[in-house]
Amino acid sequence: MTGYPAHRVASSGLFALFSLIALALGMGEARLLALATGASLVGLFVFTRAGFRTALGHFSSPLATLADLSLLFCALSLTGGFRSPYGLLLPAGVALAWHLEGRSAARFYALVSLLGVAALVTLGGSRIPPPAELFPLLATGLAAPALLAALEALGGEQGRREDARLPASRPSQRDRNAEILHDLKSPLSVMRVYADLIAEAARRGELPNQEYLANLSREAELAERLVGGPPSEPRPGTLSPETHPEAAPAAASTAPPPSTPATADLVEILGSLATAYRLSYGGRLRIEFIAERPELAVLADPVALQRAFRNVLENAIKYTPQGGEVRIRAGAAGPHAFVVVKDTGMGMSDDERARAFDFAFRGAGAVASGARGKGLGLALTKEILEANGGKISLSSEAGFGSEVTILLPFSKRS
Repeated sequence: MTGYPAHRVASSGLFALFSLIALALGMGEARLLALATGASLVGLFVFTRAGFRTALGHFSSPLATLADLSLLFCALSLTGGFRSPYGLLLPAGVALAWHLEGRSAARFYALVSLLGVAALVTLGGSRIPPPAELFPLLATGLAAPALLAALEALGGEQGRREDARLPASRPSQRDRNAEILHDLKSPLSVMRVYADLIAEAARRGELPNQEYLANLSREAELAERLVGGPPSEPRPGTLSPETHPEAAPAAASTAPPPSTPATADLVEILGSLATAYRLSYGGRLRIEFIAERPELAVLADPVALQRAFRNVLENAIKYTPQGGEVRIRAGAAGPHAFVVVKDTGMGMSDDERARAFDFAFRGAGAVASGARGKGLGLALTKEILEANGGKISLSSEAGFGSEVTILLPFSKRS
């Protein structure tokens, strides 16, 4: 569990733990502390419901933070004010927000905690507190902002050190073999799916499905192109684009003459990819493809687009939990065709999103998930698309999934 849900669980868990400590020490009224703990657990249940989060959108995290701090300051006032052990939860909350939801969440938490301390002082009267009470007040009020300042300083210095020692970000030192092997994973996994389907049909005594055979041949041809070799000539008895024109996508595996600009049909390519991934992962999550036009011909190399789209889809599927959804939408926007890939996965923090297209970069959530990867997919995709006149952008939020948008220039025949 990462991001927003983990933050909510950790916050409620710490509050419940400190409530037990306060009750054991005889601090405050037991009934009121129990009510506050119960309210914290109810808040955990409400704020982690998918429907509630969807309805509130970007406001769910700030509202959950406000609810947490409201209960925390109530507990502070019940158990000795600024001498209460609950004061330790203010810097702890900043640390949790920083590591689980990102820098902006930590900044919001520190700001609200500082305002909450000021409100408690105001409600307690306008007199200047005696020296014996001044130190606990300053320690409680400044702990969260001080920790945030330290994290900001350490985070910036760590980022500069990582940038300085990241050789993969310099094109001259990139491992091209690793990039080819990365792109080969998708056609090889799809080939295995089609081979299993064909073998299962053979065990039942059925003839091979012509579309499966054509798609298996297409994946093998793509793998050959990725390793730099020309596609093999079809053997006698095998399908070719001429003998099976409805097999998708024939255009993606046919190289145009050198003098002719390469074109590709996004609907054909994405439709076949959606079918292949649905066969592979349909039992784990929902994969949906929507095309706003029957054909979207763009000025780009078909094999390059196969690589780019597969990288984006592989990422979306890999980091979306069971029961989630990956939605692909393609359409027209002026002189460009667009492709939007939206998932309901773990998402990224603001800092991770800013570095998502760096070579060899993986976010903390991706690493913590245990999913294997080298951080090449989005970086390679950006390079491929820009070489074909396209653009790519990413919007994401920790705990709410990601949305990748791709723009490609239409071909003249469109």
